[in-house]
Amino acid sequence: MPMTKDQILAEAMALGPEQREALAEELWQSLDGARQAAVDAAWLEEVRRRDAAFAAGQDSESPLDEAVARVLARGRR
Repeated sequence: MPMTKDQILAEAMALGPEQREALAEELWQSLDGARQAAVDAAWLEEVRRRDAAFAAGQDSESPLDEAVARVLARGRR
């Protein structure tokens, strides 16, 4: 009998952080391209929103280049 999602999750949570990250990346990459494109577009919109807030002085948390670098780093893992 195949494992349920909850069983798989419980097993995955027993892995170390680096193994969980690698597993998450493999699962993420298995999604179809259309969904990935939609997620990428949402991230781009978020980077643009943060940049506009930063430029308007509403958010001093991080400049655009730092926000973009973080987003791109997440996508490349």
